[in-house]
Amino acid sequence: MMRTSSPQRHLSLMVLWLWLGLAGAAFFRGAAPVAAQNKDNCIDCHSRLQDKAGQVVSIYQTSTHSSVSVGCDGCHGGDSSQSEKNKAHARDFIARPDTTATLEMCGKCHRQPLEFFRSSRHVAARPNAARLDCVECHGVHGIGAASDSFRWPQFCAGCHGLEYLPQLPRSFQEMLSLADDLREGIHRVEAKGKASPEFTTRRKEIRHMISELVHKTDARSGVERIPGILESGATLKQQIALEEKR
Repeated sequence: MMRTSSPQRHLSLMVLWLWLGLAGAAFFRGAAPVAAQNKDNCIDCHSRLQDKAGQVVSIYQTSTHSSVSVGCDGCHGGDSSQSEKNKAHARDFIARPDTTATLEMCGKCHRQPLEFFRSSRHVAARPNAARLDCVECHGVHGIGAASDSFRWPQFCAGCHGLEYLPQLPRSFQEMLSLADDLREGIHRVEAKGKASPEFTTRRKEIRHMISELVHKTDARSGVERIPGILESGATLKQQIALEEKR
């Protein structure tokens, strides 16, 4: 019995290994196209350009959009899986959107801020008049990656406080400074490897409250709500400072 079963056992093992080999080859053949589809050819192509279009890639890679994997086609349209320019620039591709297209583009993800903004004083009352859009304040490819010298009160003072617009109330300026302070504080603790998810979550909540007032240009309600925002921000700033000292 043992002599007759041994060749059978060897034959069964050979069949099993052959089947596993064929199945593995089929798996990797099937997986290769998926990997190719995930490749972002927009980044590949533009990073090789020796001009402003090439510099855009470096700027984008520092942005919030890059960190959450919002690719070029997420805003500009097109097909990032294509390596040929004509094909990549298909599918409603927009290279340089105008104000209306910019609002629609950003509003695909940021719906509530857009709704607030459309009814705000930042939108021109007269048709075809010059007006703000999202990128005028938030930037284009480097969104969320402000320089160390950037401060919201000074930025807003580029319009507010000049001859045609009144200066922002003191409480609004303090609220904008708070947004800067929290951003910088979170970045400092992150750099030390002490980032707490609780800090990040609380900062997002405060930033959302600030965003609502700013996008609505809601000065009347803001005067009533800002003290609470400042109090919450002061508490978070203190917690961040204590974490930095540990």
